[in-house]
Amino acid sequence: MELEDVVKRFSEYKYIEARRHKISLTNLYIINGSPAGVEDSSYSGYSVRAFKDSAMYFTSSTRLEDLTPLSLTLKEWEKGYSADQRSSGSYTVEEKAKASLEEKQKLLIDISKNLLQLKINSKIPSLNIIYSESIEEKEIVFEDGTKVYGRVPRIHISVSVTMKSDKASATFYEEFGGSGGFELVKTWDLEKTLEEKIKSVDEVLNKGKSVTPGKKDVVLSNMLSGIMVHESVGHPFEADRVLGRESAQAGLSYLVGRNFGERIGSNAVTVVDDPTLPNSSGFYLIDDEGIKARAKYLIKEGVINELLQDRFSAYKFGLNSNGSARASRFDREPLVRMSNTFFMPGNYTFDELVEGVKDGIYMKSYMEWNIDDLRIGQRYVGLEAYEIKNGEIGDPLLFPVIEGTTFDFLSSIDAVDNTLKFYYGTCGKGDPDQGIPVWMGGPNMRIRNVSVKVRGSE
Repeated sequence: MELEDVVKRFSEYKYIEARRHKISLTNLYIINGSPAGVEDSSYSGYSVRAFKDSAMYFTSSTRLEDLTPLSLTLKEWEKGYSADQRSSGSYTVEEKAKASLEEKQKLLIDISKNLLQLKINSKIPSLNIIYSESIEEKEIVFEDGTKVYGRVPRIHISVSVTMKSDKASATFYEEFGGSGGFELVKTWDLEKTLEEKIKSVDEVLNKGKSVTPGKKDVVLSNMLSGIMVHESVGHPFEADRVLGRESAQAGLSYLVGRNFGERIGSNAVTVVDDPTLPNSSGFYLIDDEGIKARAKYLIKEGVINELLQDRFSAYKFGLNSNGSARASRFDREPLVRMSNTFFMPGNYTFDELVEGVKDGIYMKSYMEWNIDDLRIGQRYVGLEAYEIKNGEIGDPLLFPVIEGTTFDFLSSIDAVDNTLKFYYGTCGKGDPDQGIPVWMGGPNMRIRNVSVKVRGSE
């Protein structure tokens, strides 16, 4: 039995997608320099999503022959789907290098041991590494004969480090990820990157001083702009969230009641979501509804430009889909999802951003972030953070807090530099939850007149 045969079973429906979806996953664990196990898993199966008469049907199984109407009904929610031209085709990511399990394990053990032996003032009670590699394969057949095939191998490394001094303690997480083979690991320069981070945090824990609260100018690093763009722009720009479909699981959106063309940020703010970036974690070229992927400009120079849309949300807006439908595995329906979301860089240099600050903060990394269900009120606690005095970066600061609304932040960004860096993330959404790999990033950004507080005294 083939996917085409399943499509015929649902021939009474107007819209049909039959999907074969497999994810093979291997996890390698290193705890404090010692191997702690290897885990292999696989999620493989089939699903059908079909639509007619304002009702959406979804069914899934590990056996193709089990796919018959109907398993799940969401009546009176979907009203129709946009009349977009589907694209048949395939996309694959090449694995240029491979390594044996023993080679991977030895590399990570050596890195762990070297990091644990660093001469620093703080103690490292815990240093854990999880190495994950996966291969995701999708084959989708639609009622009009369109066929899509995708194969994306990915690598993800997650590192958690707990550090403790006589003055303070902190746990930080560093993640690396992309699509491709083991060649990615060589480009990340893991040991050097982690060594620099540990030494920097050690300085903060031992020499960091309390911040003076008040309104200050803040320079946010690429890492901070990445988490901010994902949480305060990407999620609220998901069209199904604006329509209320996510309200019970992950909140609503501040865009409800707002219009395309409305200003919500400064001219320095342009936000893009682009699944076509080579070797990105969120890479794909055709979405799960057969729509060709493209870069989406969510905000252009501070103005609301477009939402992330699938065919069913686009219908309600009277628009076309922009290829944003993805499912995390075979037993999950496609939802409107981010891929690689980022603030566009500008023309300033980092030094020019700092030179323009008389009394402020440079926040290089964070240890905590929070945002409300409407994606308006947000808060970040700095980890690697430094004071800026008269245009120069000075002493380390111990866990400064910045707070504000999304509109405050977006409107107060007056300059962004010419760098663009991406960071790995696992984006959660839906019920049951769908965690998907993404990138989030941006340039260094300068924000004027931000509310700065002392952690623990808010």
